[in-house]
Formats: sequence, C-alpha cells, structure tokens
Amino acid sequence: MKPFIIKKQKGISLVELLFAIFLISIITNWSVRSWYSHQQKERLLITARSLLIFLNQLQANAYWYNRTDFLWVYYHSGTWCIGSGNMELNACEKSKNSIYKPDYKDISLSHFPLKNMAFYGRRNTAQPGHFTLTNSEGCIRLIISKQGRIRLCSQNKKIADLPLCR
Repeated sequence: MKPFIIKKQKGISLVELLFAIFLISIITNWSVRSWYSHQQKERLLITARSLLIFLNQLQANAYWYNRTDFLWVYYHSGTWCIGSGNMELNACEKSKNSIYKPDYKDISLSHFPLKNMAFYGRRNTAQPGHFTLTNSEGCIRLIISKQGRIRLCSQNKKIADLPLCR
C-alpha cells in the first residue's frame, strides 16, 4: 500500500509555523525563569559557603595563635561586611584580609547578632550566634555553636544539599 501524499503541498502552512513559534516561545519563557531561579540559588549558596570558609579561617587563626578574635558586622543601607579586629569607619571599603564582603549585591544579611561574637583560641571555642543570608530564592542560616562548630542550613525550603534548620 502506498502512503497518502498530497502533491500540491510545498512547505508548511502559516498555521503550522505560528504553532511552532508559539511552542518555542513557551519553552523559552519557562527555561529563562527556571535559569534565573537556579542562578539566584547558586549565588546564595556561593555566598554562604564563602562566608563559612572566611569564618573557619578566622577560627583557625585564633586557635593557632591562642588568641581571642572578635567579630563585627558593618551594615548600612543594604551594604554589609563582616570582619575581625577593630572596626574602622567605612570598614567595607578598606581592603584587608580580615574583612568579608559578598560578591553579589542581591544577597542581604537579614539577621546577625547584635552582641559581640568571638572565636576563642583556648580550647577552640566560640561565642554562639547565627547569621542569616537571604535573596529572592530563600534563606541560608550560618550557625556558630559554643563548641566552635560552624555549619550551614537552609530555612523554610531545601537549597541544594543543605539540611533544613531545626
């Protein structure tokens, strides 16, 4: 049996072309939104992990030199940084190794301890507290325990491989 072929048809019709363009636009719209969401989650995760590394380095220095390192937070109109030692005026503009500034401007520090936090070199302990980093895709909490353990957890919804906060 021969397949049924219309010999007059040459190419595609306007309706078929419009339908294909419509499908492509729907898929493109969905993928752009999905990519933006993924990018925001990754930025939040990168910032939280780099802050964790910074605090681990401060803790290791306090332990190695057997000294107490005090932490401070500078927060002014959306700009923030975290450092150790003596806080100076416009601390975020100074380029020192003991200052952490986030790489992305859309990450905000929504909660931070108002009291002084410190890493104690003796017995490698710390003053407990937590920092909360947020953006449009969620919140990540960085927790410092009394025993000096520093860990990350995600609030409300799971982000990447981080456990939910209890």
